[in-house]
Amino acid sequence: MNNKSKTVWALIIIMLLGIVVYYSWLETLQRQSKGGKPPMLRPVDRFRSDGHKGQQVELFASEDILSLVGYFYAGDEVEALAVCRRIQAMRKEFPENIKFQLIGFSMDPKLDNPEALVQFATKHGFTSDEWVFVSGDRERVRNYMNKFFRYPGHKKPDKYRESSTDLYARELRISLVFKGSGDEKAVIRGVYWDGVRKGEVRNDKASGKDIEFIIQNEMLKEQLKKNE
Repeated sequence: MNNKSKTVWALIIIMLLGIVVYYSWLETLQRQSKGGKPPMLRPVDRFRSDGHKGQQVELFASEDILSLVGYFYAGDEVEALAVCRRIQAMRKEFPENIKFQLIGFSMDPKLDNPEALVQFATKHGFTSDEWVFVSGDRERVRNYMNKFFRYPGHKKPDKYRESSTDLYARELRISLVFKGSGDEKAVIRGVYWDGVRKGEVRNDKASGKDIEFIIQNEMLKEQLKKNE
């Protein structure tokens, strides 16, 4: 067998191993989801950065808070508004006494400075204390979102931009993050994209069932234990 044949076979083996790993991962997700329990996708580190109100914020550190997370450039108002309205719709299904954080990470914190984020939030009514729009250092935010949420945040080449604000590849996924009582880290429990179901990504409608399961089977049970 010559070197070229060895290389071809090596590539085939690598591809087959990749397929096996992918389907094994899908089976794990399906197994975790039995009985309606949302899967434990990935742990996330806590994150400190600048919030849109000019204060430092620490995310994913507190227990028993449901976080809905989007990633966008607020200057592209159509995209940012679409993501935030979907987050808002997911949250509205549940009572006000359930603790939520509604988080928008900026793809371009230099342009999305706190003043711009406050203006965006005020204009569209995202003004409750649950909303946090995250600014700060762009590379630090981008590396964090890429590592834990798998949101790349790529800049678009000039030739693909449809307008002066169309700077980034649009990211329409929304993630559900939860840290239960006693958990070392918060964990991504769902990833949603309206009209899409592929791999770990599911339709927005699935978020309601996932959140309801966590409330009934993880949050409330822990509260009852504490009250005993």
